[in-house]
Amino acid sequence: MKIEYYTDSKKDKNEDIYGYTSHGAFVLDGASSLVKTNFSPGGNDVHWMVNWWKRYLENSLDHLDKTIIEILQEGVKTFRKDFGKFTDLETLSVLEQVSAGIAVVRKKEAIFECFVLGDVEITVEDKDGQVDIVTDSTIKILDLQVINMISQSENRENRIVYKGFTAEELDILKKNRMKMNQKDGYSILATSVEAINKGIYKTYPLHHLKRCLLSTDGINPLDNYYMREDLLDEMHKRGVKDLIDELRDHEKEDLKKKKVKRLKTHDDATAVLLEFRTHLS
Repeated sequence: MKIEYYTDSKKDKNEDIYGYTSHGAFVLDGASSLVKTNFSPGGNDVHWMVNWWKRYLENSLDHLDKTIIEILQEGVKTFRKDFGKFTDLETLSVLEQVSAGIAVVRKKEAIFECFVLGDVEITVEDKDGQVDIVTDSTIKILDLQVINMISQSENRENRIVYKGFTAEELDILKKNRMKMNQKDGYSILATSVEAINKGIYKTYPLHHLKRCLLSTDGINPLDNYYMREDLLDEMHKRGVKDLIDELRDHEKEDLKKKKVKRLKTHDDATAVLLEFRTHLS
């Protein structure tokens, strides 16, 4: 199996991260804080969180005697203890909690396992050219109201109050964030062990797969320029980095987010491309 990866951020600290092991790979997309809080060393709790999970998964994902869900549930318990050294988790509001979308894939005998929690994506292409995208669209739907506000608003740059958002936009984002790991909301990797059970788990016959792409939602604007199967072809020919560089060029041409509707002008973007040679590779 061939693997290629790239991550890019316009911020000082990338809140995306990727990793891989002998049997698997993963990406995490940290959710930017909507309030000015910080408890961990380094000045950015989300950055600290995704790096913690990178270390944990690199050490745990190849334990094939455990399911992916079991590994993640044990991870949440350990994460709670480690992050709990900085603050009392029970006192934190939802807006103060750190969270991240996560996508995990793993080879286990003749099976290729996929797990998604949040709006990250796993794109699986089989040898017949059929493409399946594994993701949870709940957050995308919640974000759509704000995205539409941004694309329709004039002179909003003069009304920015925090992290590139106006007060009105921020109010809706905070209202939606309060739905994190709630019954009427969305499920995400945070401090809830129970939320792991809400992830999407699918398996595919390993011998029938051609390619797999793990990606954070920062690359989704490329969907305005490529069908997903064409995007995989371009990544195969030109490399993952070249496509993310192209994405940045498109963003520069659309700074006001009018052509491609999105929350951020330059979101963190991460992609991991797996290409299968034979079922034994």
